[in-house]
Amino acid sequence: MGGTTRCPRCDGAVRAPSIWHSGYTCAAHGEVVPLQPPHPADAEHLAWIARHSDVPVWLPWPLPDGWLVTGTRCVRDDKHEAQGVVVAVSGPHHGPPGCSPVADLLLVAEQPGTGLGAHLAGRGDLDPGDGLVTGRPAARLHAAGAAAPLWPVPAADDAARADDRTVLVGEAGGVWLWALLWPGAAGVDLLDDLELVDLRDPAHELDVPCGALSPRLRWADREVPAGT
Repeated sequence: MGGTTRCPRCDGAVRAPSIWHSGYTCAAHGEVVPLQPPHPADAEHLAWIARHSDVPVWLPWPLPDGWLVTGTRCVRDDKHEAQGVVVAVSGPHHGPPGCSPVADLLLVAEQPGTGLGAHLAGRGDLDPGDGLVTGRPAARLHAAGAAAPLWPVPAADDAARADDRTVLVGEAGGVWLWALLWPGAAGVDLLDDLELVDLRDPAHELDVPCGALSPRLRWADREVPAGT
């Protein structure tokens, strides 16, 4: 898949390793493990991601009726296995008149300090901010058989507020789990009681239905608040 590597914290361009820097560097955030370009999903690629990931590769299973896996992105390079993985799934949505008939869900698993989920949520934090994962959860998933409550994430910038979506965050498999769902009208009802499997588990050799690459995996650059 064509494209260039980016910074997971701001989607900015990164400089490749050189004689001056041993790793990829972002002008705003210094040395980072880079975000790789979007990749269409197929059985071979999903198996490759599962073999080369330090974080869960979450997949709703069984998928809701009519839904397909519509691509991935990962935070990795030649020296690091994936520190963050995004799996996109898309399918029909029966919302109110005028609402999009297609819903898209991005599931992001990432090591603390990666910053990808916060960036996608339109926040300047590196990880979920203080107080974000407290109180009553908005949805309760099951990830690899364990309860995975998710809490709502308020938008922190104008671009995020204008985007019709729901964002939630929690913890599963010992790392952060972010869920971003479009349109917002699809709501948490779709997420509540959703079962996630980790494709790294050899017990889950699934015949996964795949579709065309989701445009949700090609996010626009966001301005990052100063000091992040």
